[in-house]
Amino acid sequence: MTPRWFAVLLLGLVKQSSSEGDECSVGVIGESAILPCIYNGTQSLLSANISAWWRSETEEMLRAMWRQGEEILNVSSLESSRVLMSSLCPQTGDFSMTLTGIVPMDAKTYSLHISYDDEETSSVLCTVCLKVGAHFSFPVIQRGETNVEHQTQFVCHSRGGYPQAALHWLINSTDQPPSGSVKAYAQPLQDSELYNITSVMTVSNAKHIPVTCTVENRILNETFSTIYWPEEKQFSPVVARASEAMLVFSTVVIIIVSLLVAMGIVFQVKWDRERRRPRLHEDDSDTEDTDITVDMEHLDSLTDTVV
Repeated sequence: MTPRWFAVLLLGLVKQSSSEGDECSVGVIGESAILPCIYNGTQSLLSANISAWWRSETEEMLRAMWRQGEEILNVSSLESSRVLMSSLCPQTGDFSMTLTGIVPMDAKTYSLHISYDDEETSSVLCTVCLKVGAHFSFPVIQRGETNVEHQTQFVCHSRGGYPQAALHWLINSTDQPPSGSVKAYAQPLQDSELYNITSVMTVSNAKHIPVTCTVENRILNETFSTIYWPEEKQFSPVVARASEAMLVFSTVVIIIVSLLVAMGIVFQVKWDRERRRPRLHEDDSDTEDTDITVDMEHLDSLTDTVV
């Protein structure tokens, strides 16, 4: 076996992704997805002349060529803005392709083919499947009126997802709805691949118990749930106890503040009285201790007075 054929065989045996046993890549509509493909072989790719191309199930999407590690060709048969592969693949061993602007039709299997030294034969280095989805909104529940037969209708609605997902109901958090009580509808959005989904549940004696609606998107591994509580249970016991405790606390604070204010007023009055007392004593002492001064030099000039 020649070295070139050995290298081709080696590249054919090294597969990072396989359609058998490996999970698929997931792309969100309108966003980007990476189709992974890593070469982990021992053969140096920098000293070889390599051609590599990505194919979908129906067409070639991207082709690139390197001569001893230097890229000399990178051509896309799809819209050039939608596919991308690094020019440094031989240096890094990463032949992954990025696919942008995901649409539902991109959900298919892709493969990377590689040939060595311009050989006509090629090997499949990687096979990658792509699944496509879009996020549904959190479900919204509306409750209708209870009829004379004590039946209540609940409507659950979720918007803008892909593919069509299932809406599940639970009664009182644990019980499945009776058989035949649920009807589901899917409505495609205009000029879009997305869906709105609606589920209607009609059950008896459910006016005073909570119901749960869950939307499950298995492609994106997402599950969103909403609980509709009866009107008399809109406020949980925890909230009620917290409100009661807050009322008691506020009352205690008001009482304490009132006592502090009263004590402050009493103290102020007492202090004002204490301040006045020294002043009164001081005025009296000044009056009693005042000395009469006589000018002795002019005493002779004073007029005598007969007493």
